[in-house]
Amino acid sequence: MNQLIDLIYPQNNIVSIVGTCKNAGKTVTLNEIINQAHEKGIKLGLISTGRDGERKDVLTSTEKPPIFVRRGTVLTTVESAIKGEHAGLEIFRVTDYNTPMGRVVIGRATEDGYAEISGPHSSLTIKKMCIEMQELGAELVLIDGSLDRRASAAPYVSDGTILATGAALARNIGGVVERTMHLVNTYSAPVIEDENIRDIAYSAVDMGKTALIAADGSARYIDTVTSLRSGDIISEQLGEDTDSIVLSGSATVDTVKDILLNMKSSLKIIVKDPTRIFIPASDFAILQKMGMKLRVLENVNIIAITVNPYSPEGYCFEPCELLEAMRNAVPHIPVFDVIQGEKLIC
Repeated sequence: MNQLIDLIYPQNNIVSIVGTCKNAGKTVTLNEIINQAHEKGIKLGLISTGRDGERKDVLTSTEKPPIFVRRGTVLTTVESAIKGEHAGLEIFRVTDYNTPMGRVVIGRATEDGYAEISGPHSSLTIKKMCIEMQELGAELVLIDGSLDRRASAAPYVSDGTILATGAALARNIGGVVERTMHLVNTYSAPVIEDENIRDIAYSAVDMGKTALIAADGSARYIDTVTSLRSGDIISEQLGEDTDSIVLSGSATVDTVKDILLNMKSSLKIIVKDPTRIFIPASDFAILQKMGMKLRVLENVNIIAITVNPYSPEGYCFEPCELLEAMRNAVPHIPVFDVIQGEKLIC
């Protein structure tokens, strides 16, 4: 069976690792990819959409696995996280991007050792820093993301995504699979193929406006400050011939529900990519019954899923049961248990 790194590189150059919840095994996944990349001689860049590598979670105070980096790794951190007990760092640039823990720093590890990886929250800035790290020699850049900062999975930021899930998501295997599948299905929303609609939609997103596209291909634009709670404004403009609605921002429960309750005929709701869809599983099913047809301009490439059978709350699942249940649910996506590794024989 292929290793995780074989699915990642060289097919992709910038990859995000996103957890379905806290303690899903995202940092363990990151460390495993770092180890596998080191074994194959791949030069890495590491960046985070927040902060990772600290020994305790700053919000929950639970123990966290540290991040072990290899000599030559290009990484981003913050001024306050540069400590004597961490791997030595050759600083290339102190950026103008400020965080509560100080400015973001780009540097290279001068020795093997532990490190705290920190970075900007802005997806645009993340992308720029990824490119800068590539220019500094990184062949593969790994973005440490999270579900509440999942913009790192957006296609304009990363080439693909590793989704980390596990026992911390639900107290039974069925619940873990169901909730993970909702995210997989969201990330796999159908892409709009019609070139005329795609051109109009990209223009609307760039202008920050909502677009109403008629069946004949003509379009009208509405000035909406945000897609949030703008469903009533959009609904007033709906006509019998409205075929598609382009939301320049996010698709939320309230906005989509308002549109569905007031639509004159069946229509499609389009967003730029799946990271703009913020609809929980329970509401998603209800909205689908109401006639919701969500479409995207770009899809998220899910490279693989990793599973963690252990929860910090003290319960765990039989590793093979979780692994097989997830593999059966997503036969088209490779699934790995990075906790047990190759010693797990199912």
